[in-house]
Amino acid sequence: MIERFKSLFAHWNRRLKRQLAGERYHPELHYMRGPGPKTKAKTASGKSVRGA
Repeated sequence: MIERFKSLFAHWNRRLKRQLAGERYHPELHYMRGPGPKTKAKTASGKSVRGA
C-alpha cells in the first residue's frame, strides 16, 4: 500500500514539475517544412527530383 502511494506521489510530482516548467519540446521546430537546397538545385538544373 505504501509503495503504491509512493508511486502515485512520484507520478503527480513529475506531472506538476512538467506543468510548472512549461512544454519544452516543440515538434514543429524539428520537422522539415519543404524541399532543401539540394532539391532546389536539382530542379533548377532541369534534373528530375524523383529520379524517374
